[in-house]
Amino acid sequence: MNIAILSAMSFVCIDAAMAARPLPMDDVASAPAEPPKTQADAVIEPLSDAIDIISAPETPISTLVFEGESDESVARRLIDYLEGLDTLQSEFTQIAPSGAVTKGRLYLRRPGMLRFEYDQPSPLLIVANGGMVYVRDEALETTDSYPTKKTPLKFLLSKKLDLDEARVVAVDRGVDTAAVTFSSSDDETEGELTVIMRAPEIALEQWVVRDVQNGITVVTLENAQEGLRLANSLFRAPDAGGKFLKN
Repeated sequence: MNIAILSAMSFVCIDAAMAARPLPMDDVASAPAEPPKTQADAVIEPLSDAIDIISAPETPISTLVFEGESDESVARRLIDYLEGLDTLQSEFTQIAPSGAVTKGRLYLRRPGMLRFEYDQPSPLLIVANGGMVYVRDEALETTDSYPTKKTPLKFLLSKKLDLDEARVVAVDRGVDTAAVTFSSSDDETEGELTVIMRAPEIALEQWVVRDVQNGITVVTLENAQEGLRLANSLFRAPDAGGKFLKN
């Protein structure tokens, strides 16, 4: 599976009216006879011309980061960075599987602690601590909780990544980014996590969670700062009162 590196191609519009335009009368006699074209020909030929243009850029393609290194070596670079990361504070933008966009601030203290403060009008606060993830909904006045080990975020919060349990399923490289995707050999963990780093000077830039229903949540960091002292109170569990999420 390849999540981290996504690309998009512009749609090519074909002007069928231009293709069907008759020749001027003076040119009809001199025009060479052509075999009749099928409907498929009318689509394939202009599309082939467009692909030729796209595949022959005027400027050379940039070199990918860590070119010449094996996937195992690149994965090890990113894992070493994660395992050495102590604290991180950042603004974030989150895109939910529904397409909803929310913003806020996050605080990370490894191992095991994470806090998402969502900007209004979102009523949510998410805190991970003590092996649990707590989801506080101020609008409903509830706090739901579930074990961190059930979510792919455990790969981000673990002190050490056990590669027998945290399987590397993909390594991707861009011009200035590198990514590694983790899945779990433990059936209790639901989904996959792709961690995307700025490279070659490695720094956490984004992560993508794919859930068991193939829903994708993207979290992008902005103005991230590493190594700051973060207060214990940031990771205090929200007030209880909600249900325990077993599923």
